Amino acid sequence: MSLSIGLALGGGGARGAAHIGVLQILHENGIRFDSIAGTSAGSIIGAMYASKQDPKWIEQRFHKFLNSDDFQAMGTHRIREDQYPDSAMGQMAKYVRDRIVLVMSQQKSFIIKREKLERAIDFLIPAKRFDDLTIPLYVTTTDLHSGEQVLYDHGNLIDAVVQSCTIPGYVQPTERGEQVLVDGAVIDPIPVEIMKSQMDYVLAISITKNSLPDMKKKNIYEILTRAEQITSRFLSKSKMEKADFVIHPSVGGLHWSRFDEFDTLLTNGRDAAIVSLNELKMDLKRKNSIFFRLKQKLGITS
Repeated sequence: MSLSIGLALGGGGARGAAHIGVLQILHENGIRFDSIAGTSAGSIIGAMYASKQDPKWIEQRFHKFLNSDDFQAMGTHRIREDQYPDSAMGQMAKYVRDRIVLVMSQQKSFIIKREKLERAIDFLIPAKRFDDLTIPLYVTTTDLHSGEQVLYDHGNLIDAVVQSCTIPGYVQPTERGEQVLVDGAVIDPIPVEIMKSQMDYVLAISITKNSLPDMKKKNIYEILTRAEQITSRFLSKSKMEKADFVIHPSVGGLHWSRFDEFDTLLTNGRDAAIVSLNELKMDLKRKNSIFFRLKQKLGITS
């Protein structure tokens, strides 16, 4: 009996391009998965791979999407962290923008409508229901009302992925009764535990930022942002520690909106997988041995 392998794909917006690069190398080397769990960007890539099992097609489909009207309608190019230069005029523009955003945040709960994200997800994913997939998939989302994780593995696939990718404050939440459903990464930035409970072996791909940006000003906004970043990194690290093997492509400190770095991130994913490939194959071989599996059943850890 062969080892069952689960794949956990973490969230990170545009950094999800690195997932594609990793999958391309793993697929080329015959590594396949019995089940996949995805959060946010990971749910998109997971659904695309579970639909076609063709990482090259995923890359081509994304390139087509990035040149489409549906992508332009998302407006991600308008929210990059480095949008304004350090000139006097640039700083003045940033000052005005920040205050406009502050006023808007008190009046609105989102910037773009859910329908725009739904059109984008529908464009990317050929399967529309979980039953249409060739590999079982689990998609995570977060209920802001209860503070609990909501997990999908059947029904409307597009709806589930939209919820998982709903960045709080940016995309309109999905409201179902008392539920207010947003990005799965709020609770589970990389869904290792979901796979751990079902698979013999869990491979995780993390696209968490490799580094924290410099603190330019120690004002309230910078301090709150830094605290949130540290919390997210710590949570991601604690999740990754439960995986059997982790591939962490270089994504630097790129903001989730940096889709202009798609090709670089994809290449970094491929490079990370190449570096990890031999070690991963050896670990899979060792843990698939009869001797190792017998020790596990007997509870022998040494």
